[in-house]
Amino acid sequence: MKQPLARRLTPGLFALTLFCSAALIFSLQPLFTRLTTPLLGGAPAVWNASMVFFQAALLLGYIYAHLLARLRDLRLQVGLHAAVLGLAALALPLRVSGAFGPPNYEHPALWLLAVLAVSVGAPFAAASATAPLLQAWYARTGRADAHDPYYLYAASNLGSFAGLLAYPALIEPLLGTRAQSAAWQWGYWAVIALILAAAAAALVSGGALRGQEKELAVSPAPSPARRLYWLGAAAVPSALVLGVTLQIANSAGSTPLFWVLPLALYLATFVLAFSRSAERLAPAAVTAYPFALLLLLASYLLAGQLLPVALGNLAGFFLSALICHLALARSRPAADRLTEFYFFVSLGGVLGGAAAALLAPLVFNNVYEYPLALAAAALFLPRGGPTPRLASAAVMAALALGLVMALLRLVDPGWALRVIGQHQRTLTLAAFWTCLAAVFLNRARPARLAALVLLTFMVLFLTEDRAGRYITQERGFFGILRTREIYDPGSPGTPIFRIMTHSNVVHGAQLTSPGLTRIPMTYYNPRTALGEAILAGLSVGEPGRVALVGLGAGASACLLRPADRLTIFEIDPAVVRLAASPGGDFTYVQECQPGARVVLGDARLKIAGEPDGAFDVIVVDAFSGDSIPAHLLTREALALYLRKTSERGIVVLHLSNASLALISEAARLARDLDVPALFRVSPAYDHPYASYFGALGAGAMIVAKSPAVLPLLPLSAMPGWAFIEAPPGRAWSDDYINIPRALWRSLIGENYRLTPL
Repeated sequence: MKQPLARRLTPGLFALTLFCSAALIFSLQPLFTRLTTPLLGGAPAVWNASMVFFQAALLLGYIYAHLLARLRDLRLQVGLHAAVLGLAALALPLRVSGAFGPPNYEHPALWLLAVLAVSVGAPFAAASATAPLLQAWYARTGRADAHDPYYLYAASNLGSFAGLLAYPALIEPLLGTRAQSAAWQWGYWAVIALILAAAAAALVSGGALRGQEKELAVSPAPSPARRLYWLGAAAVPSALVLGVTLQIANSAGSTPLFWVLPLALYLATFVLAFSRSAERLAPAAVTAYPFALLLLLASYLLAGQLLPVALGNLAGFFLSALICHLALARSRPAADRLTEFYFFVSLGGVLGGAAAALLAPLVFNNVYEYPLALAAAALFLPRGGPTPRLASAAVMAALALGLVMALLRLVDPGWALRVIGQHQRTLTLAAFWTCLAAVFLNRARPARLAALVLLTFMVLFLTEDRAGRYITQERGFFGILRTREIYDPGSPGTPIFRIMTHSNVVHGAQLTSPGLTRIPMTYYNPRTALGEAILAGLSVGEPGRVALVGLGAGASACLLRPADRLTIFEIDPAVVRLAASPGGDFTYVQECQPGARVVLGDARLKIAGEPDGAFDVIVVDAFSGDSIPAHLLTREALALYLRKTSERGIVVLHLSNASLALISEAARLARDLDVPALFRVSPAYDHPYASYFGALGAGAMIVAKSPAVLPLLPLSAMPGWAFIEAPPGRAWSDDYINIPRALWRSLIGENYRLTPL
């Protein structure tokens, strides 16, 4: 009776083991990246670089599984795998290794990859071998369906999907990082027990024993072209998932929620493509694909609006990845080539991820790898269906308009603006919508569609500088840094206006004409809430000692008096070069605080090394994407800032944000630390030479070291400041950060109360 029972239980046991193992290893990715992100300033590239590491570790696990599966004796395979899993457990519990010293801000990606390898490489690689290895064992059980174990791959990817979504939805909001690490360690041992149980079921079933007597039939080896096809079909979605993650994180900030959603959708496409209903799904996916692509492209007209941009990009990415993975599933070999197939799939994933996360920042000065991957995905569409009569005409019209726009950008931008004048926007929209029409009409022509996707993105990139010209555009680990000059070619006497953007977020601006260069602009104008807060803190005494967390264009330096002393904490060497060094694009620091001390590195780590009471005003103005990195806005972080302020000191938090409800989160921190907090939102206003960039709407919070400081601040002359009452809820800490709450509160409206002074 034991053998029939084992045969009946085997499929469920194998599926459960694969599900749990995948959920375990894929929950590790956001968990450990959550631990390392604060060390590198909360940059979105931390997740992308981590993704490359985990893909490489997955590849090592698959190579190991491929070699182990070649052993004829299944009992030997089981014994060796159990030993490897046990040895890998020596790296637990999870912790960030200090073997490579403090973070290297000149080569952050290399430092991060080394730390990941030492900290979690062994348990992740060992556990990741489970998926192909158990499928190979299942193929030797002697069951009727043993010849086609690929559907178990869907169970594995479903577990990955569940583990990823569980992290931001359940694990991060409910458990602190220490509890997360402990839970993962217990989960690792539970998965080992399940793997051993599945191996026992395979051995008892009888098929495995027969597999020792004769080898499985060997199908013909795949051709080099087929192997290259597998590499390409796996590499393109891997590059896409990193591209769409970077696109969203650059707008909204780098958090586990924005990391996990794209990766979960990526894994969902694997589940669907390798499911038994994939053949029925494929026609629907091909039909929906051009509509999703149009939605993605059209979302670029809504830049700055997180929800539609995120939904458009995720929809286009999902269908593009699904098209690739369906092509991959259609080309899969027989079961005896299973581990080889997974090796090439994993290798393609590593190559695509490495190209997007490591190579692209060195080669490109913008996120060009994303449109390139979207175009490449179109090549995996199956040809079919009639091509509408107007398809070729639409292509010619799109090419003509794109060529006109390119020529206008190659000549002097001022001349182009004078020639087309007010018709510039009309030309841009005409080119864009013509491209979209051509994309839709040529949806059945993969090569032509790929070219049209690139053409549409070219039009989008060409329109970015329609109001001026870029004098600097460079890309590094911490984001894309650009300086744009805006001027009126019809009025040569109008001052040139420079704007700094960092990953599409404005980080300051400056007028360049003599006599106007020291006027702080954007959020730092003296009339904004942030400008008022800094001036209020400096008014208490002279000289004032100011710590600026996040440099930007350096406009805050011109709020200080000559006798004041400024210390700047900035993580990005490129920002320091452009805004604080001689010959940079912005001169605020050089003109107003030439003796400023610049400290390179993560502000949280660096400011901890300063003497207690060293500053009178600490301004927290560091942004990753459109929000403050979460590790700079925890209870421990605010307590650190307050400890570093003098007895008359204040901490100023810049909380302007379009994606997360940070005001209530900051109020909770002040509540838990029992310190007074004042808040104000200031409106925007135009400047004669800078339009609405004169003073952007700003929300700022003043947190005083003690209530005795407040009467010293001249806030009565600055109307609008009020005490803020924190809403109920647990405050953020180093052990607990609830991003979904902040996102939800942003969508439905902030929840806090103000009491006038």
